[in-house]
This record gives sequence, C-alpha cells and structure tokens, in this order.
Amino acid sequence: MNVALIGSVSSSWYTLDALIRVGVEITAVCGVDESRAERISDYRSLRPLAGRAGIPYLPFVKVSEPEVETFLRGHRPDLLWVIGLSQLVPDRLVRIARHGGVGFHPTMLPKGRGRAPVAWTILRNERAAANLFFLADEPDAGDIIIQREVPVQPDDYSEDLIQRTNEVLADAIIEIAPMIQSGNLPRIPQDHSQATYYEKRTPADGLIDWAQSTDQIYRLIRAAGRPYPGAFSFAGSAKVTVWRARPADASDLDALKSHHPGAIIHVDQRKGVLAATADGGLWLTETQVEEGEALRVGTTLATPQDFKKPTAQ
Repeated sequence: MNVALIGSVSSSWYTLDALIRVGVEITAVCGVDESRAERISDYRSLRPLAGRAGIPYLPFVKVSEPEVETFLRGHRPDLLWVIGLSQLVPDRLVRIARHGGVGFHPTMLPKGRGRAPVAWTILRNERAAANLFFLADEPDAGDIIIQREVPVQPDDYSEDLIQRTNEVLADAIIEIAPMIQSGNLPRIPQDHSQATYYEKRTPADGLIDWAQSTDQIYRLIRAAGRPYPGAFSFAGSAKVTVWRARPADASDLDALKSHHPGAIIHVDQRKGVLAATADGGLWLTETQVEEGEALRVGTTLATPQDFKKPTAQ
C-alpha cells in the first residue's frame, strides 16, 4: 500500500521521516508554503525532506486549491495521511485515496478531541498520547489504528511535550510499518460516549491573571509557551511576554506575603524576576518586554483597564 501526505508542522515532518525510514512507498507530499510560516505555530517545511527522498512535492496556501486535487489524483495514493494541518481537508481529497485518510491527534482519544490539545493537556493536567486513526466525518472521531501514551512531566512546556509526542509518533509508525505496507491496518472503534472536547485557543488566552494561584499561572506559562505565542501581562502599557518561569522557593515565601499579586519584589541577574501570585510567587526566568523599560522592583504586572480581549472566532 502506498501513501500521500499533507502537513505543515513538526509532527508532519516526523511522520514523513518515519515513513521514509521504514520504506513505505510515498507517492506525493503536499505542504503549506514557507511564505505562511509565521502564521502557523510549530511550522516545519516538508519540502527539503521530500526533495532529498525524491518524492514529488507540491506547496500550497489553501488545501482546497484545485492544484492540490489535481496533484493528488495524478499520484493515485492508497491512503492519504493528513498530519498536523489546521485547515479542513475537503472530502473530495480524502476520497482520492482508495482506502481513505489517516489523521493524528495527541490526546488519549476519545478524551480531548478538538483544538489546541497540547496546551489543554498541560493546563488541565491530562494524559497525552500519539494516535493514528482513520478520518471520519467528525474530527478526531475515526477508528484508531494505534494509540501510544506519551509521558507528561510536571514541568513540561508545550515544546517539550510536542517533541516527546513526535518521538512516540515516529516509533508508532515504525511499529505498524508492516501493516501499512500490507494494507492490513487495525480499526479500533472509539467509545463516543466517553468523548470530551477541547475548545479553540487564541493568543489572547495567554493573558496572565496574577490573582490566580502559582500553579495555575505556571501551567499557563508552560502551555502558552513556544512554539505558541506565549503567556503575557503588562508593565504599564508595555506588554511583557513570559516565556519561562519556575515556582518560588520556600525561602522566598515570607517576602511574598505582604505584596499584591503581580508585584515585582526582586530582580536577580541569575534567577530572573520574582513576581507575587495569589498564594506565593514565580521566578520569571525568561521575559520579553515590548516597547518598555526593563522590569524592576516596584513595578506591578497587571492588565490595563482598557485592554480588550478578542473573542474567539
């Protein structure tokens, strides 16, 4: 059985690399054009890898472009793998493949269907997994081919969990390679009565509420971090993005008790910036201040009263 692949992010790259390494016949690869890279979190071009392997490659901006359909029809895949693509793939493209389509999702399906699964996994302390499944009418609801749990560490940032999930995904593909080649893939129906769903997240969802607990804010910083837009606050009118942090030590707690949430009470060249939370504090170990002065003791991180949080579309 041969396959074609559509994708745009690191999981797409790991999938393509694993398929190449195990010798699965790949008739075609379609990838989002490099000109759109800044619009896609975790973007990774598939062009160089496909080129090195001699696989026909087509870049696109919208997967619904007629050129994509023409390209895939010309290469006649048995299976169409859609991995790491946020755009909706038209049914007419999936039907080109004789045996349908295969998707990927990084939660313990049927739990955690939907959008922004890596961020929600960290925010809600949920389990993660690498799943390959047959595409169905409802997103993330098709029969599972393989599901392998991915360990989630207490201090994981999104980029850590993405990397670990990609490695498990590659191992899973290697495991089922003989079944891909023979066309004898398992189909394990999901229990739809147990399904849960994650909502879409926007960059504005990274706004830090310093009146929350240390654990809640720390989870947000880790979930919203690279390759996503980052958790953020404001020092006056200057936006402050917090890329990295760690909970304050026990030795810092007495000094934090007398300060309002968001107050910066210490700046250390080695440790970073110590900010108060509702029940303790966080060392902000990597920050980025836009159009403002360096953070200093006496500043209070907060949200300007005129800040408008965009509504998710």
